Amino acid sequence: MGEDYTAHEKEIELSDRIDHPYADENHVEWTVEAWERVKHAPEFVRPGIRKLMVQRAVKREFKYITSDFLTEIRNESMMLVSKRVKQFGFEELSMGAFEVAKQKMAESPRKVEVIEEIEDFLSMRTEKKDDIVEKFKNYMETAPTSGMPWSKEALEKMEKVPPFVLGMAKQTIEARARQRGDKMVTPEIIAEVFTNIMPASAKEAMGMEVSEEDKQRDVDYENQMEDEPEFELFWHDDAKAKVMRIPIPFVRDMGIKRIEAEIKKDGHSEVTMALFEKFRFTF
Repeated sequence: MGEDYTAHEKEIELSDRIDHPYADENHVEWTVEAWERVKHAPEFVRPGIRKLMVQRAVKREFKYITSDFLTEIRNESMMLVSKRVKQFGFEELSMGAFEVAKQKMAESPRKVEVIEEIEDFLSMRTEKKDDIVEKFKNYMETAPTSGMPWSKEALEKMEKVPPFVLGMAKQTIEARARQRGDKMVTPEIIAEVFTNIMPASAKEAMGMEVSEEDKQRDVDYENQMEDEPEFELFWHDDAKAKVMRIPIPFVRDMGIKRIEAEIKKDGHSEVTMALFEKFRFTF
């Protein structure tokens, strides 16, 4: 998505790029279409959008910020806002939610100022405002109060996955999303995992075609699994045996780090089976 750039697009004018030198400093370029779209955003959010998009492009190792990539990150950001609103105890984007948000952000005057500017924007009776509110309604329907958010399309895509492999599939997909630096699971990530990461045995269980490349990947996974991962805390044997059964090395290693982080945050220094079960779905 974000790495695609069509050569027939006109050059980005120097005056456009000077407006945000942060992109040049990070060796990222905006396509004309994406840059023009940001110009149509409310003025108070433009600097934040430009900075965020460059950061996300660098994280994903994209050279260009395209309109498609801009849409992806916009949707992701709206989902995260919806998740936060739900954490505040609201089921819809209301002015009450903004008041709670301002109280939570009281120690950060700039954040409070931005929230107030968003309030002012949404209070205007404009077609653009109505469109944004409608998008938020859709995200509020699927936004979780904790864990990695999934887009509505991504959830629908997983409906056909057999229950007995669903847990591993979701765990792998979320791990890959975090590895990429994404904040929300999209159909694109699911497709990448099913094509390039999922073990051949899992693909067979889902009725998917298995290639020689898939089989070789399983051999590579098996060889990598022989390497002892890095444990920061002491793991009880039963908990360690269970985490070592995760069949994909990078998912296992990421799981170990995230579980240990949660357990330390909870005030413990050892990973028991009870704690493992408590925090296993946090990664």
